[in-house]
Amino acid sequence: MHTHITTEQMRTIAEHVLPHSAEQGNNLPGMGLAPRFVACDGEQLQLELCYDTKPWMSNPMGVVHGGVIAILLDNSMGTLCSCLCHKGTPTISMTLNYPRPVPLNATVHVRAHMLVFGRTSSQLTAQLFLPEEPERVLAYATGVYSTKDHRDLT
Repeated sequence: MHTHITTEQMRTIAEHVLPHSAEQGNNLPGMGLAPRFVACDGEQLQLELCYDTKPWMSNPMGVVHGGVIAILLDNSMGTLCSCLCHKGTPTISMTLNYPRPVPLNATVHVRAHMLVFGRTSSQLTAQLFLPEEPERVLAYATGVYSTKDHRDLT
């Protein structure tokens, strides 16, 4: 586990993890989430990814469904946690807030940040926003992720 990581090390790990997460089924089949690396900060333990919202993600009101938003936030926090642990980090719990609608057919960014990095669990936060308005948060979450050795999960 890394609590001291350079930005360049984090970028290298993230760029390696992202394609493998899709191959291993972390994105449900057919969803086509395809997260893309935007930026990271090793000192701040922060990772920014972007996603394209698509018509299939719509709720009855014509904006992105809350369940899809949850997946984007969870995927981003889990990716950051995995980058720091060099292994899968299952979600233990997650709290979500949806202050504004997320538009369809847009590129959205999610900035994940490690708050507490522990031996058995870690706490993270993530904010979803449009790149042209990074201070206007559309949705945000906090999550707790297991950082235990997988052999200890039984």
